[in-house]
Amino acid sequence: MILSWLKNHKTEIWIFFLAFGVRFLYAVSVQVKFGSQGFLAYSDAFSFYLPLAKNLVENHIFSMSAAPPYVPDAYRTPLYPLFLASFLWFKLPIFAIVFAQNVLAGFMAVLVYRIGILIFNSRNVGFFAAVFMSVEPMSVYWNNLLMSDYLFAFLFILAFYYFVLRRYYQFTLFFGLATLTRSVGIYFFPLFLIMMFWRQIGLKKIIVSTTLFLAVLFPWMLRNKIVFDTWQLSSASWYNLYGVVTSIFADREGFILPRPQLPPYDPANIPFYQRHFFEIFKERPWAYAKFYASVVLESLSKNPYFYLTNYVLKPKLPQLFDENFGKWIFAAAAAVWAFWALLYAFALLLFFEKKARIWFYLIFLFFLVNAASVGALGLGADMSRYMLPLTPFILLFAGAGFNFIYKKYAAR
Repeated sequence: MILSWLKNHKTEIWIFFLAFGVRFLYAVSVQVKFGSQGFLAYSDAFSFYLPLAKNLVENHIFSMSAAPPYVPDAYRTPLYPLFLASFLWFKLPIFAIVFAQNVLAGFMAVLVYRIGILIFNSRNVGFFAAVFMSVEPMSVYWNNLLMSDYLFAFLFILAFYYFVLRRYYQFTLFFGLATLTRSVGIYFFPLFLIMMFWRQIGLKKIIVSTTLFLAVLFPWMLRNKIVFDTWQLSSASWYNLYGVVTSIFADREGFILPRPQLPPYDPANIPFYQRHFFEIFKERPWAYAKFYASVVLESLSKNPYFYLTNYVLKPKLPQLFDENFGKWIFAAAAAVWAFWALLYAFALLLFFEKKARIWFYLIFLFFLVNAASVGALGLGADMSRYMLPLTPFILLFAGAGFNFIYKKYAAR
């Protein structure tokens, strides 16, 4: 029976070990070269997630404070810190956490392969997307950091897999967990509801699914209401919109942005951020809209491989950039980004495939919501980490778009 199962799932097994193996080898090289600090190379990892996990284990409080008093906060949603804390509680090394994330990446690649088969009825399309995702450098890089983005991407893909299967209760359960990993999921869920109405699944099932989704979020929202008098999942959205994006707008427009008296991440600041943001927006609506659109487009157009080259490889391995070899590395980064532009072009062709158009609409709306909600935050780097849950669909659509063109011209 085991041999039969292995034979029937050999493609999935191969995909799993490819995605897992590439990341595991990278993780081993980071561990050998830089130790555990190599997995904390991004500021959010050592400033937010690791302190939260340590305080959960050692002080039994959800707080980013590095020293007493440990003040509770709601800047981050709870699932990823709990994920980290489960390893720290057993006193496992950081490498074990990264290992587990690499295992999740293997399963995520398999899910992408199966989604390709379900949506496009094509093993080749699913296989292309799964393999490309398995070896794509930015995906490998983010997967090996203590950041919530890859856990969110895995839960998003898992939920989407059940959504395609029309198993809506499982979908809402896992998508609720995804939203407790990154609160941006709250903006995606209404788009799924629209798709459910389009599928005509019945009002009762939609109501039950929505209730289940909210039930997953409710304990955390209730905690925030009791502790901070707000039902919001996180204070991050309003802090980022006001403290990061609007702050840049103020600098460019030449005026001083009002600042709260409390620490910037404190959820009690949310009314302050809301009030002053709307005052600024009402005073300069067109200027702000133009500014916001420009920074979103700027973020989307940034080459993430230049970030990987300039801020990861060059500081850690400066010897690679001696003489002319560094020029070849930058040329390779530009070439891969150009290849991505070609993939996006093929993905857009799927609009002309009637059978898959509804999925095109759904992912396109996800892309717009994702860009509008977090795109401006890519000013410091790029959008690659925010695109992790959507990148597999770009690859799936690109494969399907190429397949669509090939069949169209082959039939002539």
